[in-house]
Amino acid sequence: MMIALEPLSDRAFLAHFATEREAARWVVAVRAAGLRGVTDVVLAYRSAAVFADPDETDLDVLESRLGSLEAGPEAAIEGRLVVIPVLYDGPDLEPVASRLRLGSAEVIALHTATVYDVFAIGFLQGFPYAGYLPEELSGLPRRDEPRLKVPAGSVAIAGRQTGIYPRESPGGWHLLGRTPLQIVDVEQGFFAIRAGDRIQFQPIELREFEARRDEQLGVAD
Repeated sequence: MMIALEPLSDRAFLAHFATEREAARWVVAVRAAGLRGVTDVVLAYRSAAVFADPDETDLDVLESRLGSLEAGPEAAIEGRLVVIPVLYDGPDLEPVASRLRLGSAEVIALHTATVYDVFAIGFLQGFPYAGYLPEELSGLPRRDEPRLKVPAGSVAIAGRQTGIYPRESPGGWHLLGRTPLQIVDVEQGFFAIRAGDRIQFQPIELREFEARRDEQLGVAD
């Protein structure tokens, strides 16, 4: 089946898919193909962008080759597993539990039992959009009044997704807890979590949080 591509710029193409996993399988195939002139492949929600150097390849030829690539096998999209320690003391933990008719311990158990796919990175540099939440935690809209300052490391949920604020910023997601680890250092070019990875949250106590505060998240390639 041919993949329909659309121009993203004068040196990039965008492909759309029915599901996130289909997009991830196609990205695996593009990266494995080693096509001349391709400079980057970026996975996002049900889509993938391919960037190329027009001085290194004929873009019309590249578009044709990309369109004919078959998606990689399902097993090939299992990205790195990144374990995130979390102190579940967030200001929204109890309100979330109350709205969902759960106990706080149940919210924590459900949130930590799932391995989440990282679908995309944004709105802040290094913010992972990951999902999907278990059904019992899904469906909460963003807060009516976003906070002006969400602390760095805050672990939050909204809709069907969970994420981590890499630095202090405004935000409207529901804060369940915080990780002591630094997941992004822009100045050093350090971004621990990438689209296509998987993350799982691990509950910790205050003592461990304080001992590991500001430690950089180490992830093996």
